[in-house]
Amino acid sequence: MDDAIVRRRLVATVTRRSFLRRAAILSSGLGATLLAACSQPQTPAPAAPAKPAEPAKPTEAAKPAAPAATTAPAAAAKPTEAPKPAAPAAAAKPTEAAKPAAQAAPAQAGAAAGQLIIVNESEPDTIVPKNASTNISMFVLDNVYDHLTTRDVSTPENKIVPQLAESWSQVDPKTWRFKLRQGVKFHNGEAFNADAVVTAVEDMVNPQAPGIALSEYGSLAAAKKVDDFTVDVMTKDVDPILPVRMVRFSIPAPNWLKTANLEATSTVAVGSGPYMLAEWQKGNGLTFKANPDYWGPNKPKLAEIKLVGRREQGVRSAMLQANEAHLAFHIALDQVNNVPRSIIEATQETVMFRLNHEHPVLKDIRVRQAIVSSIDTKGMMDALFPGIAEPVSQLVRKGSVGWNPNLKPYAYDVAKAKQLMQEAGAVGTTIEYVDRPGSFPRAGEVGEIIVESLNQIGFKATVRHLEAAQWREAFLAVKPDQPRTDLQQTSVSNPVLDSTRPLDVYYLCTGRYRIGCDEEVVKLYNEAAPLTGDARDKAFQKVWEYGYDKIWYMPLFGLNWVHGASAKLKWEPRVDGLVLFNEMNLEG
Repeated sequence: MDDAIVRRRLVATVTRRSFLRRAAILSSGLGATLLAACSQPQTPAPAAPAKPAEPAKPTEAAKPAAPAATTAPAAAAKPTEAPKPAAPAAAAKPTEAAKPAAQAAPAQAGAAAGQLIIVNESEPDTIVPKNASTNISMFVLDNVYDHLTTRDVSTPENKIVPQLAESWSQVDPKTWRFKLRQGVKFHNGEAFNADAVVTAVEDMVNPQAPGIALSEYGSLAAAKKVDDFTVDVMTKDVDPILPVRMVRFSIPAPNWLKTANLEATSTVAVGSGPYMLAEWQKGNGLTFKANPDYWGPNKPKLAEIKLVGRREQGVRSAMLQANEAHLAFHIALDQVNNVPRSIIEATQETVMFRLNHEHPVLKDIRVRQAIVSSIDTKGMMDALFPGIAEPVSQLVRKGSVGWNPNLKPYAYDVAKAKQLMQEAGAVGTTIEYVDRPGSFPRAGEVGEIIVESLNQIGFKATVRHLEAAQWREAFLAVKPDQPRTDLQQTSVSNPVLDSTRPLDVYYLCTGRYRIGCDEEVVKLYNEAAPLTGDARDKAFQKVWEYGYDKIWYMPLFGLNWVHGASAKLKWEPRVDGLVLFNEMNLEG
């Protein structure tokens, strides 16, 4: 059988039988073929090894608490102060406050030239900073907005360094003081200062309309202006890694944010970043223009970025082959030979599904044990993601603070699963599995495999595929009076490289994706959160150990990304998963 026929079989919808057949085919040689294809000359990912089957993890990523790593929080060391840039020329103001695109195409854009087209699975679900947490939303926010801090991925420890803040220190256990950079302008001409930080924080924590993404920033509570370029940021609880969290905290132009209504902030973004959102035509993509007055050292190299959404992997690959795109995110493994260049991105992404443990049947721990015992995660990785997936046992991967090396993936044991179902009287239970095809490569096929596995042990399981907006609405329905899903699939990222990020949203009683409440996990979390260094690492390992036995979630596998790229594209994926346009260029 030639490889072309085998590849066509690999993209067929998976049944249990074809899934097992795939595993046999891959073990006989096709997996090596795909891995060899992935190792074609390409822009290397940071710390990526020669073989994508074992992508290297960040050497010291497990210490993001470094900015506060002192024995007494009040004496936290300040980062080396960054040089102050010369004040940039005043940015041209748009004719309408809600339309920064009016000045997004300046007559002179410095050295920036050329257009780059990127195709991803979809357009953003939201670009409202307070509500944004998904990777595709951050595609926009991380390029239009600046942040107080950033991560220097060129350093072995991935050091947290200044961006809009020049330095910071801990005033008391719940207060961080940031000294701010001067001479920075927002895209609409407003000046960056302490008022901008206060406005952004107040918008996020507004008790009448709190941000959906608030938990991304720990226990953020308030901000107070000390002087024009000094601001205190307060937290409800002790948070020694607040400067780490600030690498994703977007700061909009304050007057614009105060006066713009929700409709405006849903389609327009006014930041101080290297790119301006010039236009968003829903369904046709987003256009970004280089900021000619960008204050930062890494100036935009490309005059225009176009971001379009196409759900089907095959369509994304075809656009690349037809020179209709320069970068296609999340292509299929069997397409790596058909694109000019493939890029393996080592990530912190964990694919998993949530179990509704308050479901009348799933509340029995024996049923949850049966579910996790029924799923052959190794076979799934070998069949669907050869060389780019790795076993996991918790929602964080090696490289994040608190990752517990003693936990092992749940054992695959169909006989045990069937016995547990019999003992619990759960055979014949109707159950639904919800996924979102396109959220990661072959997400729909993963759902089909899991449903077939559940049926093998006695469930009457079905799968429901949802679009992004419907899926998000379902995932946010966690209260007893809401229509909660039985099992729902997602993938968890961790840009702060600390256990608090997934624990905040998935384990705490207040977590926006958390069904139910467990006071013991809250107690363990609260004991760990104020700590730093090795003590923090060990304390969070205890939290994961406790949650492991409860089986509120089923970690399936860690997944590294495969992207297709033009031979002209110069870009290296970052260890923290941020996609920054000013780190991209086209050559030749």
